[in-house]
Amino acid sequence: MIGAVAELNVKEGSQADFEKAAMELEAAVNANEPGVLYYRLFKVQGSTTKYIFMEQYADAAAVEAHRGFEHFKRLGRAMGPFLDGAPVVTRMDKVT
Repeated sequence: MIGAVAELNVKEGSQADFEKAAMELEAAVNANEPGVLYYRLFKVQGSTTKYIFMEQYADAAAVEAHRGFEHFKRLGRAMGPFLDGAPVVTRMDKVT
Protein backbone atom coordinates (compact mmCIF):
# COMPACT_ATOMS: atom_id res chain seq x y z
CA MET A 1 0.00 0.00 0.00
CA ILE A 2 1.25 3.46 -0.93
CA GLY A 3 0.27 6.77 0.64
CA ALA A 4 0.80 10.27 -0.65
CA VAL A 5 0.31 13.81 0.55
CA ALA A 6 0.21 16.59 -2.02
CA GLU A 7 0.58 20.09 -0.58
CA LEU A 8 -0.75 22.88 -2.78
CA ASN A 9 -0.55 26.62 -2.32
CA VAL A 10 -3.30 28.54 -4.08
CA LYS A 11 -3.13 32.15 -5.24
CA GLU A 12 -5.10 34.50 -3.02
CA GLY A 13 -8.48 35.16 -4.61
CA SER A 14 -8.42 31.90 -6.59
CA GLN A 15 -9.67 29.61 -3.84
CA ALA A 16 -13.23 29.14 -5.14
CA ASP A 17 -12.08 28.34 -8.68
CA PHE A 18 -9.39 25.99 -7.39
CA GLU A 19 -11.82 24.22 -5.06
CA LYS A 20 -14.32 23.70 -7.90
CA ALA A 21 -11.72 21.98 -10.11
CA ALA A 22 -10.15 20.07 -7.19
CA MET A 23 -13.48 18.74 -5.97
CA GLU A 24 -14.32 17.62 -9.52
CA LEU A 25 -10.99 15.77 -9.54
CA GLU A 26 -11.72 14.19 -6.15
CA ALA A 27 -15.09 12.94 -7.40
CA ALA A 28 -13.68 11.61 -10.69
CA VAL A 29 -10.83 9.76 -8.98
CA ASN A 30 -13.10 8.17 -6.39
CA ALA A 31 -15.67 7.14 -9.02
CA ASN A 32 -13.29 5.81 -11.67
CA GLU A 33 -10.10 4.51 -10.09
CA PRO A 34 -10.57 1.26 -8.16
CA GLY A 35 -6.87 1.16 -7.19
CA VAL A 36 -7.26 4.43 -5.30
CA LEU A 37 -8.40 3.59 -1.78
CA TYR A 38 -8.59 7.15 -0.45
CA TYR A 39 -8.41 10.50 -2.26
CA ARG A 40 -9.62 13.59 -0.40
CA LEU A 41 -8.95 17.33 -0.48
CA PHE A 42 -8.43 19.22 2.78
CA LYS A 43 -7.88 22.91 3.52
CA VAL A 44 -5.23 23.58 6.15
CA GLN A 45 -6.68 25.13 9.31
CA GLY A 46 -5.56 28.70 9.88
CA SER A 47 -4.64 29.20 6.22
CA THR A 48 -6.69 30.66 3.41
CA THR A 49 -4.45 29.37 0.62
CA LYS A 50 -2.95 26.02 1.64
CA TYR A 51 -4.62 22.74 0.65
CA ILE A 52 -3.65 19.10 0.93
CA PHE A 53 -4.73 16.06 -1.05
CA MET A 54 -4.44 12.94 1.11
CA GLU A 55 -4.14 9.81 -1.03
CA GLN A 56 -3.89 6.06 -0.54
CA TYR A 57 -3.24 3.56 -3.34
CA ALA A 58 -3.45 -0.23 -3.44
CA ASP A 59 -0.04 -0.51 -5.11
CA ALA A 60 2.48 1.14 -7.45
CA ALA A 61 0.41 0.17 -10.49
CA ALA A 62 -2.51 2.19 -9.11
CA VAL A 63 -0.24 5.22 -8.67
CA GLU A 64 0.95 4.94 -12.27
CA ALA A 65 -2.59 4.41 -13.56
CA HIS A 66 -3.80 7.48 -11.63
CA ARG A 67 -1.36 9.74 -13.46
CA GLY A 68 -2.52 8.39 -16.82
CA PHE A 69 -6.25 8.96 -16.49
CA GLU A 70 -7.74 11.66 -18.73
CA HIS A 71 -9.63 13.26 -15.84
CA PHE A 72 -6.36 13.61 -13.87
CA LYS A 73 -4.59 15.28 -16.79
CA ARG A 74 -7.53 17.54 -17.68
CA LEU A 75 -8.34 18.67 -14.14
CA GLY A 76 -4.67 18.99 -13.21
CA ARG A 77 -4.34 21.48 -16.07
CA ALA A 78 -7.53 23.22 -14.92
CA MET A 79 -6.12 23.71 -11.40
CA GLY A 80 -2.73 24.93 -12.66
CA PRO A 81 -3.57 28.63 -13.15
CA PHE A 82 -4.79 28.87 -9.55
CA LEU A 83 -1.63 27.44 -7.97
CA ASP A 84 1.12 29.53 -6.44
CA GLY A 85 4.03 27.23 -7.28
CA ALA A 86 4.36 23.53 -7.92
CA PRO A 87 2.69 21.02 -5.58
CA VAL A 88 4.95 19.33 -3.04
CA VAL A 89 4.25 15.60 -3.07
CA THR A 90 5.43 13.20 -0.38
CA ARG A 91 5.03 9.49 -1.12
CA MET A 92 5.03 6.91 1.64
CA ASP A 93 5.01 3.16 2.05
CA LYS A 94 2.61 1.57 4.53
CA VAL A 95 4.42 0.11 7.51
CA THR A 96 3.56 -3.54 7.85
